[in-house]
Amino acid sequence: MFPFEKIKGLAYQDEKTKRLVKRLKRNSIAVIDHQDIDVTAAQMLIDCGVKAVVNLSNSMTGIFMHDGVEVLLNAKIPVFDVMEGSLDISVEGRFLLIKENCLFVDSNGTWEEICTLKLYNSLIVKSLKEKANLLFPEQFKAFVGNSLYYGEKELDVFVREVKKLPILRQLFNKEVLVVARGSNYERDLKVLKPILKRKKLITIAVDGGADGLLKNGIKPDYIIGDMDSVSEKALKSGAVLIVHTYCDGRAPGEARVRLLQIPYEKLTFIGTSEDIAIIFAHCSGANKIYTLGTRVGMNEFLEKGRIGMGSSLLTRMKVGHALVELKGIHTLLETKEDKTLNRVMLLPAFLVLVMLSISQRFELFLSLVFQWWSGR
Repeated sequence: MFPFEKIKGLAYQDEKTKRLVKRLKRNSIAVIDHQDIDVTAAQMLIDCGVKAVVNLSNSMTGIFMHDGVEVLLNAKIPVFDVMEGSLDISVEGRFLLIKENCLFVDSNGTWEEICTLKLYNSLIVKSLKEKANLLFPEQFKAFVGNSLYYGEKELDVFVREVKKLPILRQLFNKEVLVVARGSNYERDLKVLKPILKRKKLITIAVDGGADGLLKNGIKPDYIIGDMDSVSEKALKSGAVLIVHTYCDGRAPGEARVRLLQIPYEKLTFIGTSEDIAIIFAHCSGANKIYTLGTRVGMNEFLEKGRIGMGSSLLTRMKVGHALVELKGIHTLLETKEDKTLNRVMLLPAFLVLVMLSISQRFELFLSLVFQWWSGR
C-alpha cells in the first residue's frame, strides 16, 4: 500500500486520456475512463506530474498482459478504480479528497463522499498478471484468428489501395524514419538523436509522435494521422500534414486542421495511421524505413482496443524486407547493472564487430555502440 493518509487535488476529467493530458496540471488528480491502462498513457500521466489516477473503468482487467498500472505505481502514483456504477457525476474542476479508499468532493467547503475506490498495489497487479498468463492461450488464438480473418477479408482492398497510393518523389531512394507514440518511444528517440541528426533521415510522425520529435530537437517532415493526439505547436511546425482518410470517407482529423487553417492533404487507406505511414514511404521508393514506437505485438494492439492486426499484418508482409524496427533500442544502452563493468566486458566483442562490419548494414548499430561506450 502507498504510505499516505489522504490525497487532495484539483480534478481534471475526460473519457479520453490522450485528450486529458493536454490540459492536466501538476499535482492534480486525473479522472479517466480508460480500461487496461497502456504504458504510453501511463507515461503521459507521469510526465504531467499527477498526484493520483482515478479510473471509472478497470485499470487492469487481467484479460491480457500489460504494464500500465505497474509503471504508475513504480512512479509512486496511486491508481484507484471507482467501484462499478458508483460515480455518476462529473468532478471536472472540483477539489477532491481521497481518504480511506473513499472519494470526497468539495461542496461549499464541506467534503461530501461520492463513491468508494479500489486501490491497486503490487499484490493485486501480480495476481492479475497471473490471471492474464492463464488466459494467454485463449486470447492469443482469438487474436491470431481475428488477424488472419480480416487480413484475408481486406486483402483485395489492400492491394487496390496500395496501387492507388500517390508517389512522393522526395522519399525516393531515401532513408525514412516513422515515429509513433508507442511505449518508451521518447527514450528511444533520446538515445538515437545524435545518429538521426547526422544521418538526416526524412521523418514521418504518426500523430503525437511529432511532439516527441520536436522535444528532441527534430522537426518532423510529415505528420500523418487523425490529428487527435498531436499538439497545435507540432501541427504548425511546418511539417506537411496528411490526414488519414478511411475507406468509408471519414477523415477525423480534417475538422481540426481546417479550424487551424493549416494546409493539408488527404490520403485514403484501409489500415491504421501507422500502416499508412509505412506503406506510403515504401510505395514512394524509400530504400529503408526505420520505425520507432509503432505497435508490433498482440498486447500493444489489445491495449489500443484492437482485437486483431489484419491490416498491420498485411503491411508488414508487404514492406518487411525494407523495415527496421528500432522499438526498445534504448535498452541497449540502459542497464541496471554497472555500466563501466559491462563496457569493459563487451569491448572485445564490439571490436570484433568493428573489424568485421565494413558494410553500411552495420553503420547504425556501430554508431549506437560508440555512443554507449562514450557514455553520452
